[in-house]
Amino acid sequence: MLDCGEGSLGQLSRRFGREALEERLLGLKCVWISHMHADHHLGLLRVLSHRAQAARRAGREGERLTVVGPPPLSKWLRTYASFDQAQYDLVHNARLFPSNEWVGAGCREVLKGLLAEGLGVDVVTVPVKHSCRDACAVIVSDRCAEGETPWKIAYSGDTRPCQSLIDAGRGATLLIHEATLDTPLEEDAKAKQHSTTGEALGVGGRMGAYRTLLTHFSQRYPKVPPLEEVTAHGAAAVAFDFMSVDLADLPSLPSMMAPLARLADEQGWHGLYGEAAE
Repeated sequence: MLDCGEGSLGQLSRRFGREALEERLLGLKCVWISHMHADHHLGLLRVLSHRAQAARRAGREGERLTVVGPPPLSKWLRTYASFDQAQYDLVHNARLFPSNEWVGAGCREVLKGLLAEGLGVDVVTVPVKHSCRDACAVIVSDRCAEGETPWKIAYSGDTRPCQSLIDAGRGATLLIHEATLDTPLEEDAKAKQHSTTGEALGVGGRMGAYRTLLTHFSQRYPKVPPLEEVTAHGAAAVAFDFMSVDLADLPSLPSMMAPLARLADEQGWHGLYGEAAE
């Protein structure tokens, strides 16, 4: 799971159904937290708590969930998770940087090996440019068998366009990038250390990402952000609640944008809060 904002458990329940929720929680192996803003980590406690309860009911008490996140997450989890006796192992994001002298290559390789063994993927984190200290992006790469086609997913967290992410995600199968504001609001995005639609698409282009999926839209957009730029791009799409994307369906992903744009126009979804939709 990449980030776990408030309401994540409820979204999982609505997406998969209450009966399947416990199975999904028990199958969860790792939660990665990009930074300490509430909309990215506040749902973690409920996920940990309900996973621990599900494990007890299934006779699997003591199974631990790997959590990767910024150093301040340690104190927060110790303070609150103890009430539910949540079982987790915390790894700081910095320990999975591509190179970091204070970590030490041996320690880093052990951590990467443990994640690879448990998840079947390689995980690398990189620092990014955001208003919150210790903000990171993550790159998850498939450890596929010989003869299979590998995949690579890059997730930005919250950030301004960032060279470290571009370099680490080079050639990604899918880039998931925040696009908090529409392109004309670039100065606002700079002030708030976020990215615009155009900037996020530019990151995908410089990275050489096969597909770019935009997310984390400002609440000023009541339904969807303006879609013209994404629709014209040809290799991008916008994310929305309960969206499921199989990597095998990525070739056709951009084709959904034109129908979505028409629906948004028909329903008047493009108006900003506080403004009457045309």
